[in-house]
Amino acid sequence: MEISNMNNQVMSNHERRKLLRFYCSIPSELVELEGKNNLVEGATVLDFSNEGLRLSVNFVEPSPGSTTEVMLYIPHKQLITSLTGQVIWSKHVKNKMEIGLKIKEIEKQGTKDVLDWVFPRWLEKEKKIRDGLFII
Repeated sequence: MEISNMNNQVMSNHERRKLLRFYCSIPSELVELEGKNNLVEGATVLDFSNEGLRLSVNFVEPSPGSTTEVMLYIPHKQLITSLTGQVIWSKHVKNKMEIGLKIKEIEKQGTKDVLDWVFPRWLEKEKKIRDGLFII
């Protein structure tokens, strides 16, 4: 596929979103799913916005509509924030499960901490893409 076609496809996907989604890799844990407490499943946040996130986990297959609690560990800031989200979708990707969560509850400071960490990295990557130094 030509680069211009890929960019058009990427733009089309972004245009459907109300909020900008920041691609990232934030260590996290699933601590509650579908009312089951004390579940501790290692996970990674793959992208984040003010309203939702995409999570990658190993051994969990949640039902759409179920509620989950996630702990996020903000690297280099030694910060932990928790959020409650609703499972919107899930799918198998490369021997893992990816889960789309709509954020239902998160501390305002938690959202700010996450965005303060991911935004500069996202901006740096976008500049490299624009300058042709980073290949999509």
